[in-house]
Amino acid sequence: MESKAALAQEGEGDMAKRETAPAGKPRPVGLLLDTCVWIDLAVNHGNEPLLSALDSLCRQHVIELIVPQLVRDEFARNKERIIKESGRSFAGALKRARAAVWTYGDPRKRKKAVEVIDDIDHRLNGSFEVAAEAIKRIEAFFANAIGSVVNDKAILAASARAMEKKAPFHNGRNNFADALLIELYGQMVTNGSTQHVFISHNVKDFSAQDKDQRQPHPDFAAYFSKGKSRYFIKLVDALRAVRPSEFAEAMYESEFTMEPRKANEISDAIEELTDRVWYDRHMVARHKLEMGRTKIIAKKDFGPQHYRDSGYGKLVVDDVWVRALKAARRVEKKYGKENLGPYSKFEWGMINGKLSALRWVFGDDWDMLDT
Repeated sequence: MESKAALAQEGEGDMAKRETAPAGKPRPVGLLLDTCVWIDLAVNHGNEPLLSALDSLCRQHVIELIVPQLVRDEFARNKERIIKESGRSFAGALKRARAAVWTYGDPRKRKKAVEVIDDIDHRLNGSFEVAAEAIKRIEAFFANAIGSVVNDKAILAASARAMEKKAPFHNGRNNFADALLIELYGQMVTNGSTQHVFISHNVKDFSAQDKDQRQPHPDFAAYFSKGKSRYFIKLVDALRAVRPSEFAEAMYESEFTMEPRKANEISDAIEELTDRVWYDRHMVARHKLEMGRTKIIAKKDFGPQHYRDSGYGKLVVDDVWVRALKAARRVEKKYGKENLGPYSKFEWGMINGKLSALRWVFGDDWDMLDT
């Protein structure tokens, strides 16, 4: 077991690597990936092309990986579990695929399809070798990455967060390792002169709550900015943002194919877009009330003769308007009033276009924009 002093010396040596970028090229962007991101890269077989692209970008010196010792240690502790779970996961997927082919496949083709599945199962041997190979590649990244070790300053800062119940302790859990990680990252941003990026799938501890999870929690605001330091919850999005052309080329070389979005991701996006469209229409209705173009009528006075005017927005029933105001407050609290428009014509078109497209994916007709 290496001593803390030895690890510190190792970290200093790794930091010196930052000064050896090829002459004439911009300084590489420093990427710190949370342990959960590395684990997902190892577990998810579809990430193999992404690992290849990451390797290509490192060799081109357009990015440099920062892997603190605590991330290396946590990944090492999970290696055995990753291999076992990966094997079970892939074996289960093959089993479901085999059953689906026999149930729904063309009778003339399903025998051949099952033979292909069986061949994949045999060659991957339950996928254990695939996960082990991914881990081997990740450990090679670690060997060439910039290191850092926990220091007293990070420990004190993490402890202060714990006492003040600041993120990542805001949810009542003991997240000291996460606190140390973000404090080490903050030190790198403060002391460094290059752009840095922090990437984590752990949105409950690091992301803004009840708002856009792609944004960092406000308690970490001092460590992030639009230029020098950025926060992402997906490695693909980070690489596409900081080195778009090089990443596109690396992905093309790796024959990368995007995985389909999960159903819950699509439904969450539909919900947000629906809220935005409804809220904008609500604000238009509120403006019409203020201008006297729409009038509020008591429910007891509303009769069949008023249906036409209500349909054209000239009348609104009082209890309907009360519910609308309550719904508007809910939307404002959820997304932040400052993030709900007004929109430019282009932005408004994009919002409605996205909503229509996502609803079509779920079975609605095109141009379904009811809220």
